[in-house]
Amino acid sequence: MNVERLHRVIFDFQNDLQKTNLLGNLQAVRENLQNIVNQPNQPAYQTNLVASIEELNKALHTSKYNSYTPMFKETIAEITNEMNFGEELKSEIDSIFASNIITPAKALEDIDKIVNEIIKIQTGITNTIGGLESLNIEKEELEPGTCELGYTIPRKYIDNKLVELKNEISELNFILNMFTEAVTGKTEDHKVKTISSSEFLLYVILGLQVADAVSKATERILNHYKQILEIKVLRNQLAEKGVPAKETASVEKYANGLMETEIKKIAKEIIDEHYNEEKGRKNEIENGLNIALNKLANRIDNGFSVEIRVEPLPKPKTEDKDEQYESNVELIKSIQKSANNIDYIEAKGKAILQLPESVEKN
Repeated sequence: MNVERLHRVIFDFQNDLQKTNLLGNLQAVRENLQNIVNQPNQPAYQTNLVASIEELNKALHTSKYNSYTPMFKETIAEITNEMNFGEELKSEIDSIFASNIITPAKALEDIDKIVNEIIKIQTGITNTIGGLESLNIEKEELEPGTCELGYTIPRKYIDNKLVELKNEISELNFILNMFTEAVTGKTEDHKVKTISSSEFLLYVILGLQVADAVSKATERILNHYKQILEIKVLRNQLAEKGVPAKETASVEKYANGLMETEIKKIAKEIIDEHYNEEKGRKNEIENGLNIALNKLANRIDNGFSVEIRVEPLPKPKTEDKDEQYESNVELIKSIQKSANNIDYIEAKGKAILQLPESVEKN
């Protein structure tokens, strides 16, 4: 990750911590819990604790952290030593109280640790942002109405080989071009915004219509893959127990069939909704889109990840809103809805998907 993007992530994260008043809410819970430990027979303290927990839960539920992209969350995890935030922190705190109903002193100890960690994190973020600003290192900005695709190519998959990295970038270009041609009727040169190297992470600018189709398709592939992942885990467990590959071949065939059926539906729906160009090429484009989706699904199964981020449009200065503006606003809302459901799935073990990546010739 480059330093400008890091600046962007921690700046947004700092704003969220402040807006939700996470530290203040946690300190209120700690204070009320301390009162119960000191004077357990005071019912008012119990009431105050419940109220402060409700306020904290409300803040955690509305935290923007919950809708951060997987790669935003991964960066935050790295700089906070894997600490929980948002709904995950709510679950952690719920667990603390559920496990210590009759031992509030232990709950206080656990909450106190969280408070102290948050103080360290907020101090570190404030100092880091101050340092970046003093060095005139700006935050990476996404222009209003602009959408970017984040695409991670695992080093392990390409074995750190330059030629393999080049091939995978070409595959991404093929995938995006098939979406672009299906949606707009033509291909385009996609612009690379950023490349990071911890894992090979590319950020590519997409048009809103194409981004909408990509985000919806990716969401559906991931939702379907979650079902297949259970089959994959069972298949790999059987292999670990010495079951021959030929005995699990039918399981692999079944899993691939599930994804292939879903992908054909996705491709057909995209073509039916968007493609208005030469009718003679409709089948060709649909077949190409099928292959692009197969490539994407195969790579997700091999640990690749996808994220999509879009910057909303500002409200117009006048009340006059043209048709294009309204259309773009709706597209952005649609992209955001799908993008929020695109989660990183840790695809451990031997891949199970082997979907065809070229059109079979008769």
